[in-house]
Amino acid sequence: MPTQHQPTFTTVARLAKELELEFNGEGELQISSVSTFTSAKKTDLCFLRSARFIKQLKQSQCGAVIVPVDFKETIAGKTLLYSANPDLSFINVINYLQLYKGNSATGIHPSAIIASTARLGKNVSIGANCVIGERVELGNNVKIAAACIIEDDVSIGANSNFLANVTVCFNVKIGNDVILQPGVVIGSDGFGLVYNKGIWVKIPHLGSVVIGDRVEIGANTTVDRGALDDTIIEQGVKLDNQIQVGHNVFIGENTAIAGCTGIAGSSIIGKNCRVGGAVSILGHLSIADNVTVTGTSTVTKDVSPSGTYSSGTPLMENKLWHRSNARYKSLDKLAKTVSNLKKNK
Repeated sequence: MPTQHQPTFTTVARLAKELELEFNGEGELQISSVSTFTSAKKTDLCFLRSARFIKQLKQSQCGAVIVPVDFKETIAGKTLLYSANPDLSFINVINYLQLYKGNSATGIHPSAIIASTARLGKNVSIGANCVIGERVELGNNVKIAAACIIEDDVSIGANSNFLANVTVCFNVKIGNDVILQPGVVIGSDGFGLVYNKGIWVKIPHLGSVVIGDRVEIGANTTVDRGALDDTIIEQGVKLDNQIQVGHNVFIGENTAIAGCTGIAGSSIIGKNCRVGGAVSILGHLSIADNVTVTGTSTVTKDVSPSGTYSSGTPLMENKLWHRSNARYKSLDKLAKTVSNLKKNK
């Protein structure tokens, strides 16, 4: 039988001191984990983001809960910790209790193939069946899980963490504290082709990919290398699962992009942008800093100034959609009719 993980207990008072939070209630209450309201036990800690969930909190078995600093109620049997950002404090509790195990690679697995010219920093971990190419540079505390492929001339900064089956193609540069989730591919060739005499001719991609510090890239996301210049992802960018980043794309720092978004080649996305899920961004356009694009939108031209932008047709009953679509096809004729009526006034 496998050995179960034994929980680590701490007290509310110790947690509050560590997280610099005020609390009201039982300081010696033992906390071992975090949970939702519905599945919590007495030794679990929950968090309250909104007053809408007070009923669930009162019914919960949790012993302690993180609440906003302006929360005025007293909840019977619950110790309250007050935070200016309950979501962030909840994350800090998870980290403090070391509940997230993540990459389990420790040391160098004997099945890993590491080129003699590779340079490994201190405390590097490389999992089973990994391949580390020529002249690769791995910074201190880098962790690479099983079955990852790091091709020639790649550099990876300190404290970066790659989960299973990541592929980093040749000559890619990756910064410090970068997280690549399972199945990520960095530096594959972009979709560059020339049509000649009935056949497609592949364009060799000579550029690379440069990724800044503190970037996280979700599972099965692909970032293509540049054709001549590099594809660039600046520091603090967060990419969700199954995103396609085309060749020569530039993504500014601290931008977050949700899953299944496609970004065509040579587009520029500014700093501090938020892009919803399943957004299509056409190539060779520019999006300003501090822009929000809502889910399923299609970006067909430059976006400026900053603000929130949307497109797309909301879901509707099928018969109504067909009627609306038929009318949509008549809009051009209708616009011309209205224009002629104005001229003839």
